[in-house]
Amino acid sequence: MEELCRLICNKIYSSTREGYGIFYEDELSDILPEDNRTREALEAALKQLVNGGYIEVKYAKGNAFCIRGLKNYEEPEPLPPPSPDVKKSPYKRLFAGVFAAAFAGGALGSVICGLIFYAV
Repeated sequence: MEELCRLICNKIYSSTREGYGIFYEDELSDILPEDNRTREALEAALKQLVNGGYIEVKYAKGNAFCIRGLKNYEEPEPLPPPSPDVKKSPYKRLFAGVFAAAFAGGALGSVICGLIFYAV
């Protein structure tokens, strides 16, 4: 599907240069490989290009499409795998320190309140 999208988008963008153009189904199907020259494959590729922001379809009547090319098609690059030497977040240590201080403050406050009420 990526190859179909690239072929169609590059044809549309090079023909329109960010303006609208009329394309016929036969014209767009001719640039596709032999095994993918179906209306369904063409519509699926056009839908993927619209969703990706590469083209804008103004209308589609019969076998004519009014399409504007917005940008050239670029295949998305896969994300690199995370490196194994990723350092731990410093916020975990900060969270542990804040938790320990709050716990100690609560315990100390309880002891002080207990002594005050015991003395009264």
